[in-house]
Amino acid sequence: MEELPSTAIGIKVNEGIVLAAERRLSYGGYVLSKSAKKVYNVDRFGIAGAGLFGDLQALTRIMTANIKEYELHNERPISTKAAAKLLSIILYQNKYTPFISEIIFGGIDDSTPQLYVLDPLGSLLDDVYAAVGSGARVAIGVLEAEYSQSMQLSQAKELAIKAIKASIERDITSGDGIDVLTIDTRNIINAEFVPY
Repeated sequence: MEELPSTAIGIKVNEGIVLAAERRLSYGGYVLSKSAKKVYNVDRFGIAGAGLFGDLQALTRIMTANIKEYELHNERPISTKAAAKLLSIILYQNKYTPFISEIIFGGIDDSTPQLYVLDPLGSLLDDVYAAVGSGARVAIGVLEAEYSQSMQLSQAKELAIKAIKASIERDITSGDGIDVLTIDTRNIINAEFVPY
Protein backbone atom coordinates (compact mmCIF):
# COMPACT_ATOMS: atom_id res chain seq x y z
CA MET A 1 0.00 0.00 0.00
CA GLU A 2 1.23 3.49 -0.82
CA GLU A 3 2.23 5.75 2.06
CA LEU A 4 -0.67 7.82 3.31
CA PRO A 5 -0.18 11.60 3.18
CA SER A 6 0.47 13.49 6.45
CA THR A 7 2.39 12.77 9.62
CA ALA A 8 0.93 11.82 13.00
CA ILE A 9 2.73 10.78 16.18
CA GLY A 10 1.81 9.13 19.46
CA ILE A 11 3.99 8.87 22.55
CA LYS A 12 3.25 7.04 25.81
CA VAL A 13 5.17 7.90 28.99
CA ASN A 14 4.51 7.18 32.67
CA GLU A 15 2.74 10.55 33.10
CA GLY A 16 0.37 10.21 30.13
CA ILE A 17 0.14 10.24 26.35
CA VAL A 18 0.85 12.76 23.60
CA LEU A 19 -0.74 12.77 20.16
CA ALA A 20 0.42 15.20 17.49
CA ALA A 21 -0.09 15.81 13.78
CA GLU A 22 0.59 18.52 11.25
CA ARG A 23 -2.21 20.40 9.46
CA ARG A 24 -1.51 20.24 5.72
CA LEU A 25 -4.17 18.61 3.57
CA SER A 26 -2.79 17.72 0.16
CA TYR A 27 -3.77 15.55 -2.77
CA GLY A 28 -0.93 14.81 -5.15
CA GLY A 29 1.13 17.97 -5.45
CA TYR A 30 -1.78 20.27 -4.57
CA VAL A 31 -2.22 21.78 -1.09
CA LEU A 32 -5.97 21.75 -0.53
CA SER A 33 -5.90 23.25 2.97
CA LYS A 34 -3.43 24.52 5.55
CA SER A 35 -5.79 24.07 8.50
CA ALA A 36 -6.88 20.43 8.46
CA LYS A 37 -7.06 19.17 12.03
CA LYS A 38 -5.92 15.53 12.32
CA VAL A 39 -5.86 15.17 16.11
CA TYR A 40 -9.19 14.76 17.89
CA ASN A 41 -10.47 14.37 21.41
CA VAL A 42 -13.16 11.67 21.45
CA ASP A 43 -14.78 11.36 24.88
CA ARG A 44 -11.81 10.60 27.23
CA PHE A 45 -9.60 9.42 24.39
CA GLY A 46 -7.44 10.90 21.67
CA ILE A 47 -7.21 9.99 17.99
CA ALA A 48 -4.54 11.12 15.55
CA GLY A 49 -4.25 9.94 11.99
CA ALA A 50 -2.78 10.14 8.54
CA GLY A 51 -4.45 9.40 5.24
CA LEU A 52 -7.70 10.57 3.69
CA PHE A 53 -9.02 13.46 5.74
CA GLY A 54 -12.69 12.61 5.18
CA ASP A 55 -12.12 9.04 6.37
CA LEU A 56 -10.41 10.28 9.54
CA GLN A 57 -13.32 12.62 10.25
CA ALA A 58 -15.84 9.82 9.61
CA LEU A 59 -13.99 7.42 11.93
CA THR A 60 -13.97 10.06 14.65
CA ARG A 61 -17.74 10.52 14.37
CA ILE A 62 -18.34 6.76 14.26
CA MET A 63 -16.18 6.22 17.35
CA THR A 64 -17.94 9.01 19.26
CA ALA A 65 -21.32 7.39 18.59
CA ASN A 66 -20.12 3.85 19.33
CA ILE A 67 -18.45 4.83 22.61
CA LYS A 68 -21.65 6.56 23.78
CA GLU A 69 -23.75 3.56 22.73
CA TYR A 70 -21.42 1.14 24.55
CA GLU A 71 -21.49 3.19 27.74
CA LEU A 72 -25.28 3.59 27.69
CA HIS A 73 -25.83 -0.11 27.04
CA ASN A 74 -23.26 -1.37 29.58
CA GLU A 75 -23.78 1.40 32.17
CA ARG A 76 -20.03 1.83 32.67
CA PRO A 77 -17.18 3.63 30.95
CA ILE A 78 -15.41 1.84 28.12
CA SER A 79 -11.71 1.15 28.66
CA THR A 80 -9.08 2.45 26.25
CA LYS A 81 -8.23 -1.11 25.21
CA ALA A 82 -11.89 -1.96 24.54
CA ALA A 83 -12.37 1.28 22.57
CA ALA A 84 -9.25 0.52 20.50
CA LYS A 85 -10.57 -3.01 19.83
CA LEU A 86 -13.91 -1.50 18.82
CA LEU A 87 -12.10 0.76 16.34
CA SER A 88 -10.17 -2.27 15.07
CA ILE A 89 -13.44 -4.13 14.46
CA ILE A 90 -14.95 -1.14 12.63
CA LEU A 91 -11.90 -0.94 10.37
CA TYR A 92 -11.88 -4.71 9.71
CA GLN A 93 -15.61 -4.79 8.95
CA ASN A 94 -14.91 -2.30 6.16
CA LYS A 95 -11.94 -4.19 4.71
CA TYR A 96 -13.49 -4.39 1.23
CA THR A 97 -14.13 -0.64 1.18
CA PRO A 98 -11.53 0.47 3.72
CA PHE A 99 -11.08 3.74 5.50
CA ILE A 100 -7.81 4.97 4.01
CA SER A 101 -6.35 6.08 7.33
CA GLU A 102 -3.66 4.97 9.73
CA ILE A 103 -4.73 5.72 13.28
CA ILE A 104 -3.02 6.29 16.61
CA PHE A 105 -5.46 5.91 19.52
CA GLY A 106 -4.75 6.59 23.17
CA GLY A 107 -6.21 7.14 26.60
CA ILE A 108 -5.81 6.45 30.31
CA ASP A 109 -7.12 3.37 32.17
CA ASP A 110 -6.81 3.36 35.98
CA SER A 111 -4.05 6.01 35.82
CA THR A 112 -2.16 3.88 33.27
CA PRO A 113 -1.48 5.37 29.82
CA GLN A 114 -2.47 3.26 26.79
CA LEU A 115 -1.38 3.80 23.17
CA TYR A 116 -2.48 1.79 20.14
CA VAL A 117 -1.68 1.93 16.43
CA LEU A 118 -4.13 0.73 13.77
CA ASP A 119 -3.72 0.26 10.03
CA PRO A 120 -6.58 0.69 7.50
CA LEU A 121 -7.60 -2.98 7.88
CA GLY A 122 -7.80 -2.95 11.67
CA SER A 123 -4.49 -4.45 12.78
CA LEU A 124 -4.10 -3.37 16.41
CA LEU A 125 -0.71 -2.88 18.06
CA ASP A 126 0.04 -1.70 21.60
CA ASP A 127 3.19 0.45 21.59
CA VAL A 128 5.09 3.10 23.55
CA TYR A 129 5.48 5.40 20.56
CA ALA A 130 4.40 5.43 16.94
CA ALA A 131 4.52 7.51 13.78
CA VAL A 132 2.19 7.05 10.81
CA GLY A 133 1.87 8.58 7.39
CA SER A 134 4.29 9.67 4.71
CA GLY A 135 6.48 11.55 7.19
CA ALA A 136 6.73 8.61 9.59
CA ARG A 137 10.18 7.50 8.42
CA VAL A 138 11.72 10.80 9.47
CA ALA A 139 9.66 11.13 12.65
CA ILE A 140 10.39 7.60 13.89
CA GLY A 141 14.12 8.29 13.70
CA VAL A 142 13.72 11.25 16.05
CA LEU A 143 11.52 9.22 18.41
CA GLU A 144 13.91 6.25 18.50
CA ALA A 145 16.88 8.49 19.24
CA GLU A 146 15.32 10.48 22.08
CA TYR A 147 12.40 8.55 23.62
CA SER A 148 12.45 7.39 27.24
CA GLN A 149 9.47 5.88 29.08
CA SER A 150 10.47 7.84 32.19
CA MET A 151 10.48 11.27 30.51
CA GLN A 152 7.98 13.81 31.77
CA LEU A 153 4.80 14.48 29.81
CA SER A 154 6.07 17.97 28.93
CA GLN A 155 9.29 16.44 27.54
CA ALA A 156 7.26 13.93 25.51
CA LYS A 157 5.21 16.81 24.10
CA GLU A 158 8.39 18.63 23.05
CA LEU A 159 9.71 15.41 21.49
CA ALA A 160 6.48 14.98 19.50
CA ILE A 161 6.74 18.56 18.23
CA LYS A 162 10.40 18.03 17.31
CA ALA A 163 9.57 14.82 15.40
CA ILE A 164 6.72 16.47 13.49
CA LYS A 165 8.95 19.45 12.65
CA ALA A 166 11.59 17.07 11.27
CA SER A 167 8.91 15.43 9.10
CA ILE A 168 7.65 18.78 7.86
CA GLU A 169 11.18 19.60 6.70
CA ARG A 170 11.46 16.40 4.61
CA ASP A 171 7.90 15.43 3.61
CA ILE A 172 6.05 17.54 1.04
CA THR A 173 2.61 16.38 2.24
CA SER A 174 3.28 17.56 5.81
CA GLY A 175 3.29 21.14 7.06
CA ASP A 176 1.40 24.24 8.18
CA GLY A 177 1.55 23.89 11.96
CA ILE A 178 1.16 21.19 14.56
CA ASP A 179 -1.81 20.13 16.69
CA VAL A 180 -0.85 18.53 20.00
CA LEU A 181 -3.15 16.68 22.42
CA THR A 182 -1.96 15.52 25.84
CA ILE A 183 -3.83 13.33 28.31
CA ASP A 184 -2.28 12.95 31.76
CA THR A 185 -2.88 10.13 34.24
CA ARG A 186 -5.66 12.16 35.92
CA ASN A 187 -7.47 12.20 32.54
CA ILE A 188 -6.89 15.92 32.10
CA ILE A 189 -6.88 16.66 28.38
CA ASN A 190 -5.04 19.62 26.88
CA ALA A 191 -5.04 20.57 23.21
CA GLU A 192 -2.93 23.24 21.59
CA PHE A 193 -1.76 24.46 18.21
CA VAL A 194 1.94 25.11 17.55
CA PRO A 195 2.60 27.34 14.51
CA TYR A 196 5.38 26.14 12.21
